[in-house]
Amino acid sequence: MTPSKRRGAFTLIELLVVIAIIAILIGLLLPAVQKVREAAARMKCSNNLKQLGLASHSYHDAIGKFPRDYNQQVGGNVWEATSANVAILPYIEQGNLHAQFEANKTNWGVTYNTLMNTKVATFLCPSAQNAPARGSHPQGWDGPGGNYGWSTGSSIEVVWAGNRFNGMISYQTDRRMADTTDGLSNTLLASEMLSGSGQTGSAGKYPYDIFYTGGGYFNAVADRNFPTAAELQSIGGKAQTSPIGYKSNNGAMWAWYAAGHSSLNTAAPPNWQYPSAGGDCCPGGAHDWGQGILPPRSLHTGGVNAVLGDGSVRFIVNSIDLVTFQRLGHRNDGLVVGNY
Repeated sequence: MTPSKRRGAFTLIELLVVIAIIAILIGLLLPAVQKVREAAARMKCSNNLKQLGLASHSYHDAIGKFPRDYNQQVGGNVWEATSANVAILPYIEQGNLHAQFEANKTNWGVTYNTLMNTKVATFLCPSAQNAPARGSHPQGWDGPGGNYGWSTGSSIEVVWAGNRFNGMISYQTDRRMADTTDGLSNTLLASEMLSGSGQTGSAGKYPYDIFYTGGGYFNAVADRNFPTAAELQSIGGKAQTSPIGYKSNNGAMWAWYAAGHSSLNTAAPPNWQYPSAGGDCCPGGAHDWGQGILPPRSLHTGGVNAVLGDGSVRFIVNSIDLVTFQRLGHRNDGLVVGNY
């Protein structure tokens, strides 16, 4: 019998060809896999906002008004208070957590250290980076993360503006559906925000952190409800090139009322090319007073998810016209929003 011929081992050239083919296939498949993952994350994010919109409607049906973002003062200091997110907990299947907040509504220690440090998936976008974890930031006010903010409108004022807020959600005054005279489908209710980087050095990180310019740049805005592109550029340029400071612990506490943690505004377009900015100090960081340009931000390609006053969810592109976006945040300016 003739012995069979044995196949020799692969040559070096053959191995290199196979490796090259595998590398090409991986290069072709990886972007597709990433796109699928991002599409799933964006859909999950959209669903979260849908739940928040429906929860706010359910709260309105039960109470007759939307929750204030300064929901309830807990401790002896005005900054020891909870956000609108706490008020809607029963309507996003978090009734037990809400009951714990109610049981400790005069106990700031438990509220801050335990309840506010509870991670709730509905407040987290899968595409966003993790927030500075509790105990990781020397200034505190860090926590489990919060990637959605209620819209206080187009005004550059934050938190202590009283009745001057023109958005669907306010801090010290009640807002009802009937107050949105421009129409619920024409007014922004909530959108996305990014958590701070947790940086502790001399420089913050764009687009995550909030940079401060000093109050003069904000005081120069002629119409606080509709800052112009030039006025925004002046503020944004200062924040970008020579800020007087920054905060990197924003977007960390969904249950805290401070701007940049549970609220945003439409003074500038989504994913603004300049850093989110504050005046003297410190919307979005460890404090809550001042003025701020805190536009929606996300890591989705091209824009942000948003829920309108009627509960519908839209994807708003970064290139939306500035005035159109400001009108979208204003609940009763009587002006046509336009296409977006």
